[in-house]
Amino acid sequence: MERLSFKAVVSSLLLLTILFLAASGAALYFGKTGVVLGFARSDIRCAHTYAAVSMCVLVLAHLILNRRLYFKELKSLFRGRQK
Repeated sequence: MERLSFKAVVSSLLLLTILFLAASGAALYFGKTGVVLGFARSDIRCAHTYAAVSMCVLVLAHLILNRRLYFKELKSLFRGRQK
């Protein structure tokens, strides 16, 4: 797979994971009963935990894939402060 398309896949998965975490977190926070949207709270909590671990892996992959741009941005940031 091309590097650019792999970056696009990682970024898209990261976005979907963040949206899922936001939705499942809101369901856990606002759904105080044992069943939320037809799912048991324990199932939502488990899925939320797996999504959080997946997001950590995806963030790490995203940072590795975009490290050149990240380092350029850091250099630019610190050059501006030294003046």
